[in-house]
Amino acid sequence: MFRTALFNSDHARTRSLTAAILCAALTGCGYGILMPLAALNLEAMTRSASVVGVNAAAAALSTLVATLLIPALLARIPPRLTLVASALIIAASFVAFPALPDPWIWFILRFVAGLAVTVIFVVSETWINQLAKPEARASLLAVYATVLSAGFGSGALLLAALGSQGWIPWLAGVAVFGVGALPVLILRGPELIPPSREKSGADALVQAARMAPIALVAALVFGTLETGIFSLLPVYARRLGFEETGVGLLVATGALGALCLQIPIGQCADRMGVTFTLRLVALSTFVLAIAIALVGSTVWMLAPLIFLFVGIASGFYTLGLSLLGARVKPAALASANSAFIFAYGIGSLIGPPLGGIGMDIVNPQGLMMSFAGFALLYWVISIAAKRR
Repeated sequence: MFRTALFNSDHARTRSLTAAILCAALTGCGYGILMPLAALNLEAMTRSASVVGVNAAAAALSTLVATLLIPALLARIPPRLTLVASALIIAASFVAFPALPDPWIWFILRFVAGLAVTVIFVVSETWINQLAKPEARASLLAVYATVLSAGFGSGALLLAALGSQGWIPWLAGVAVFGVGALPVLILRGPELIPPSREKSGADALVQAARMAPIALVAALVFGTLETGIFSLLPVYARRLGFEETGVGLLVATGALGALCLQIPIGQCADRMGVTFTLRLVALSTFVLAIAIALVGSTVWMLAPLIFLFVGIASGFYTLGLSLLGARVKPAALASANSAFIFAYGIGSLIGPPLGGIGMDIVNPQGLMMSFAGFALLYWVISIAAKRR
């Protein structure tokens, strides 16, 4: 009976969805190990925060480059093979990092690993979006976002348990990506519909962007907010007077909000409409950022506001993906998803500098004022687009 259920065609869609979600989640776990692990070891090698920062920028740059290449890659290589090869490339980089302890080589390795990670995320999200039923698209993508957040968090916890020294944490990363490739190999079902070779160039990203521009603006705003939150929230908390324990508590509270609120937001979007819910997310993010600035360092008020702020702001990504899937045809979805991630990458590059400038101008609440400005900008653009 089990064998019949496992191979029954009625379950094929579920098998493919499971493969895509597990691959992305385990990639999140592995990348959750790599980011702090590389930073800690690089700082120990160079004693330079600037080198660590530039190395992280290499990963951000790889995201932008990868999005331009992914449609053409999928048009020529089977998507499942692309996912497995990308996972193995990252696993190999986990061996190369400790084997080649040279900061200059690490820039190259970080860039290559970033390319492969971006490929996995874009291919997985495209696959999930193509398989999603229209009436439950936002809820399904919310489940994906929740599992992905859990993957990132588990990677950080695993690194905390293993430590950052020696080969063990690096080999743990190899194991994670090796396991991540297994569901794609084992769970067979409907395949991702790739773009045609004629429609896989850089111009295809522009054409796809024109089909759902508001979705891409959501990705850009999320990029500014997410990177700004997790890179500057610790500095913000310290400037409010919190000690290290309090800083860690606020960051963990925000991460918990992102983990807990995606499914309710997705269910709301399926009932009330994605575009309406996105405007509601933008308005709520604006109000919460202002409220956080007003309560100052009152921790019993600040913690729940941070929980709600990060959790609701994360809806920009989930709902942006859902809107993309609703507006773009399956054959063009890989290009559209690449454009979506490109917009996210642009946001992640401009978010921290703008937030840091705001914090220096109005210390420290300029950070929250800049966050409120990003959210308000999206709300204004979405209202203008609705009127057009």
